[in-house]
Amino acid sequence: MNALVRAELLKLTTVRTPRWVLLAQVVLLAMAASGAVVSGVLSPERMATQAGMRTFLAHGGVVAILSLAIGITMSAGEYRHGTVVDTFLTTPRRSRVVVAKLVAGALAGLVAGVVVAVAVVGLAVAWYQAKGVTLDWTVVARSTAGVIVWQALYAVLGVAVGAMVRAQTAAVVGAVAWLFVAEGALSQLLSSVGRWLPATAASALGYAPGTGYLPQAGGGAVLAGWTVLAGLAAVVLTRRRDVA
Repeated sequence: MNALVRAELLKLTTVRTPRWVLLAQVVLLAMAASGAVVSGVLSPERMATQAGMRTFLAHGGVVAILSLAIGITMSAGEYRHGTVVDTFLTTPRRSRVVVAKLVAGALAGLVAGVVVAVAVVGLAVAWYQAKGVTLDWTVVARSTAGVIVWQALYAVLGVAVGAMVRAQTAAVVGAVAWLFVAEGALSQLLSSVGRWLPATAASALGYAPGTGYLPQAGGGAVLAGWTVLAGLAAVVLTRRRDVA
């Protein structure tokens, strides 16, 4: 299993896309967080509140959708380029391959999470000093820890979605549509259900302020539960379906 995980990590480190995606996360994070300050959405008065700090820092989790996209390419990309045939010929036990991809996705997501967490803390320090506001480091620690886990779980979720859907473009578009459109609409229709859905649970995990959220630990548990279910489904479907 260790060899399979190393092989998956080698695939990630020998292509440029993950590095560009990680850079894009940092750039988008900087634009979104800075834009909130410059536009006045986060005024100095609001920045000084715990909710304002949590809003600023939660931007590090919002860009986790790109980690999910990388996870999708780790599995669906093999079907797109036809390399999945060689992968399964080398390791006929497909469940081991999927599990290795899930583990590699988690490790890649953790790396992305740490980079993004460092970036969002650096931005927070810079903007809070510029506005003469003091940061609450307890809030910073909780938010960044949640962001790191958010990134890791989204990457694993992406691997699972890519393995189930197999069509890379459809998987990415479908995941984005669900997280940003369908889930929001469903939450509006069934408010009591919304907090148990993946994106809402992720926001709670990232310590973002908002009504109708679970506690941070609860959000993490729910998102982890969805991730485990998706991973199990990916293993079962990959074992049962033909490659072509």
